[in-house]
Amino acid sequence: MMNSRVISARNDSIRRPVYQTAKCLAVLVFATLLAACGSTQETEEQARDGTSEQWQSVSLGDHKMGYRHILKESTKALIKTTETLSVTLSQPGSRDREITTTLSYHESKSGKPIALYKTIVSDTANHQMSAIAKGNSLALRLKESAKVEYYPIEQPFYLPEGLRLALLKQTGAVRQLEYYSWNFSTRQFNKTQLTIKPYSSPDQPDYTWHIQRATVIGGSSKYTDIFADKEFHPLTERSHSNGDEVVIASCDKACATASFVPNTHVYRQLIQSPYKITDTALNGKIRYRLVGDFSLLPPTTYEQEVKRTPQGTELVICRDCGSEAPPSAADLHTALSSNYWLPAQNPLFKNLITEILPDLNADVSGQMQRLTRYVTRHMSDEASYSGYATALEAYNSKQGDCTEHAVLLATLARAAEIPTRVVFGLAYTNERFLGRKYVFVPHAWVQAWTGERWESYDSGLGAFTAGYIALGLSNGDQADILKINEQLHKINIESAIQIRHR
Repeated sequence: MMNSRVISARNDSIRRPVYQTAKCLAVLVFATLLAACGSTQETEEQARDGTSEQWQSVSLGDHKMGYRHILKESTKALIKTTETLSVTLSQPGSRDREITTTLSYHESKSGKPIALYKTIVSDTANHQMSAIAKGNSLALRLKESAKVEYYPIEQPFYLPEGLRLALLKQTGAVRQLEYYSWNFSTRQFNKTQLTIKPYSSPDQPDYTWHIQRATVIGGSSKYTDIFADKEFHPLTERSHSNGDEVVIASCDKACATASFVPNTHVYRQLIQSPYKITDTALNGKIRYRLVGDFSLLPPTTYEQEVKRTPQGTELVICRDCGSEAPPSAADLHTALSSNYWLPAQNPLFKNLITEILPDLNADVSGQMQRLTRYVTRHMSDEASYSGYATALEAYNSKQGDCTEHAVLLATLARAAEIPTRVVFGLAYTNERFLGRKYVFVPHAWVQAWTGERWESYDSGLGAFTAGYIALGLSNGDQADILKINEQLHKINIESAIQIRHR
């Protein structure tokens, strides 16, 4: 006979130090901010010899995060726009981390797209990506030695100058424009709709146009208000990220690059638990009810049963609570495949496996435990929230957060011919976060196919418990974590009930 009981406060947390439980929070905040900033056009502050530049201050909520510098260079045949975004993130128990992202757009004088490039530099990640327009296709290369991927170009496709020229051609007091832009993070074309209206304000005499932008990203829309001058050079941009306002405002170099005290943004995405969850409950079975206007449906796994109810999304979590169907041959093939984020066929990882797992005949659970311990020892104890790195970058730098732990562990397992998938979700901690206790934090871990079930392994926090809520399954792609990140601020955990057997 089963009995349900509300979880009460009794025991201390079994989790690691507090800063480790927040491991992937800041990278999620930065990824969302970058997605919001990446398609903004430049404003010309001064022109000389075909070159103009602008400086902007970037803030999230009431706190400055960094700056952006936009340089526009014009020749007889080419317009090159380079946007450099520098964001500084504070993290508990460690020094501040800076992430620099550069977007470079190449266009003809008439605004025809030629190429675009993206570079990310941080303590843990160094990505160099390119997308070249070739006929009706965009040729994407995620790194210099990677295989080229081709994507059909959605029309009309604009880069910054082409979009500005298209806006100038619009007529009427209220104007409409629909177009597509390329998103490196999600590796897809984003459909964007603009509504343009005249604007005047005695406080902002340079504002001439108010542009309302709606961009579809991952099935949901992001809304932005842009205030531009008469030539459609944006001056101020306001959007929302995870419930906070992102403001990109033009100013001079001294203003944009002025020193500031970084805010600990990692705490903005904590989700409060309705109760303290005891160790006994975490090691048993818990029923959760998630409420809010979020659109994602958490997956049913071997450890998690999910159903929609009129009252919300109900999840029951324990080590064997789910009813997930066994994977197909195609599923297992995908879970063994090498990709940009999980380069399992890299000789480095193949050689490592012979050292870590000298006995490949051991059972899968035993192998995964050895691999998990290896990643825990290999990675630095100090969490680093500076970008989303590939498994190879994580291995080389030995730095990162929960996502670097997860992609490295998944890659090593695949190199050992163990099917794996990366899980993005939430993990519970009883430890104090800047005055807040009993919270769920965004987290990433790994599930491996043992031959009978998908079983969770976590080199960042330790053993799986009923405090792990899976929100999505992935092959390690950054695009998947971005989609989930956009939903986090909409989720509330209304109840957490321990299910006990009598």
